[in-house]
Amino acid sequence: MRSRFFEYQLPVVVWLLSIFFFSTDAFSTIETSKIILPALRYVFPTLSYEELQFWHMVIRKLAHVTEYAVLATLAYRCFNSGEIDLSNSRVRTIGFILMVALMDEWHQRFTALRGASIVDVSYDCLGGVGALGLIGLYETWRLRSHSIL
Repeated sequence: MRSRFFEYQLPVVVWLLSIFFFSTDAFSTIETSKIILPALRYVFPTLSYEELQFWHMVIRKLAHVTEYAVLATLAYRCFNSGEIDLSNSRVRTIGFILMVALMDEWHQRFTALRGASIVDVSYDCLGGVGALGLIGLYETWRLRSHSIL
């Protein structure tokens, strides 16, 4: 039982703590612009200020998608361990992702430089559903390529 916690549940807890940290003022638009905008200016020196701001926003939204894709992968792995019904694991994972995304936005309401956004919840869920889609494709491929027939 103890190894199950360290192998399956602890990675989910660690990633949840990471998401909580990403939701603080340390990762607000103002703070991330101090790193992302100079990097974009270095790589793309001809971009206008408006274009830099647009790509900064795109990178931030992709971060939402990515962090919740990782969470979905870890949560699905945890819910799926020892589970026979894979669709049940997927539904539980999607519910978990939605719950975490809503709580994350609720947490951001109480920070000084961040705000809650239902649009961000949709990006978070998009990342989770996308990861589950890729996992489903992999599982289908694996079953077909390792058939016993």
